[in-house]
Amino acid sequence: MNFSDFRKQLAAIGREINLDTLSATRSLVTPLHEATPGADIKVQRDVAYGPDARQRLDIFTPATGFDPSRPVLVFVHGGGFIAGDKHAEGSPFYSNIGQWAVRNGCNGVVITYRLAPKHQWPSGIEDLRAAVDFIQQQGAGYGIGGNRVFLMGQSAGAAHVASYVAHANLYAPRAHGVSGIILLSGIYNYAVMPPSPMEPAYLGADRSVYPARSALPALADSEVPMLVSLTEFDPPQFERQTLELLSAVQTAKGQLPAFVYAIGQNHLSVAMYLGLPGDLVAPQLKSFIETHC
Repeated sequence: MNFSDFRKQLAAIGREINLDTLSATRSLVTPLHEATPGADIKVQRDVAYGPDARQRLDIFTPATGFDPSRPVLVFVHGGGFIAGDKHAEGSPFYSNIGQWAVRNGCNGVVITYRLAPKHQWPSGIEDLRAAVDFIQQQGAGYGIGGNRVFLMGQSAGAAHVASYVAHANLYAPRAHGVSGIILLSGIYNYAVMPPSPMEPAYLGADRSVYPARSALPALADSEVPMLVSLTEFDPPQFERQTLELLSAVQTAKGQLPAFVYAIGQNHLSVAMYLGLPGDLVAPQLKSFIETHC
């Protein structure tokens, strides 16, 4: 399938986020990937970075041998704070991101984290702190280094990554330990999101705390390099979230952050499609990592 045909089929799925569009997007993208990571990739699955059953991560390194000097790309999945996982047997997602990382000069880590409503704010920040600590303190035993860590999240995963940088006071005086962040169609201002069951499940029912728990404006003032992406077929509320972040950064810094408008992708496909022909995010992601190493 050429990218023009892919874009047309994705456009026909629509911009809404629900189980039907998730299933349709998965069905469209899955056949385009290898069924399992290639022989050039070594995968160490379900490594615990904390005591909870969901505090697990998969580590991707070259099959030819460990190279801890490579930067580490850590991917944080979405799922509306209440669902999602790093890997499902028989699915290429999100091993495709760990595989892309290895084939583009990095080591890869794909994590799963605790979910709402059982685990509420700031559990996402706590889990990212635990994952970064694990990489820095124990990563060498798995062939990865902890000096150049890049956090990449999609949707709720991007909200967690943004919050991790914005709410560093929760783990002060320790440093955040990251060289850059990549935000794919994220949520940065909880206070202006349309009402849904998902945000209250994670943030609580009291909306008066939402501004303080949002990543803005602290994210805009942060010195951590960021790459921001929005897709052509994102729902309007995610367009508004990204535009607000871009505007806040431009106001604070006098210039925009690195930004990719992912033509031909939707909210869900942007991570699933990474590195396939026509993808606009992967080349900019590689350049971003190289620049900030």
